[in-house]
Amino acid sequence: MIKELRDLLRQIQEPDTTTLVEYDSKHPTFHIWRLENARLKDLDLKLREFRPEHARFDIFINGQYILEQDYIFEQVGSDILIKFKKANFAYTLDSNDKVLIKGDIQIDG
Repeated sequence: MIKELRDLLRQIQEPDTTTLVEYDSKHPTFHIWRLENARLKDLDLKLREFRPEHARFDIFINGQYILEQDYIFEQVGSDILIKFKKANFAYTLDSNDKVLIKGDIQIDG
C-alpha cells in the first residue's frame, strides 16, 4: 500500500517544463504553438478522476502564467498544440516570445 501511494505521488510531483515553438502565426483566430512528439503522461486509473486534464499542466508566456480560458489544448497525432485565443491578447505572439508548458508532459523520442 505504501509503495502504491509513493508511486501515485511520484506521478503527480514530477512536473516537466518544456519550450513550445511557434507553429501557425497566420491563423485568423489563434496563435498556435506546438510541442513535437509529446503527450500528457498516463496517469494511474485511481488518479484520473481527481486530476482533470486542464489541471495537469500550466502555460507561461515570457514568465507570465496564462489562464486556461485564454487557450485551447489539443493532442494532434504525436504533437501537443496550444492554441492561444488572439481575441484574449492585447499583443501578437511571435517566435521571440518564450512559451513554456509545465506539468504532466512526456516527450516521446
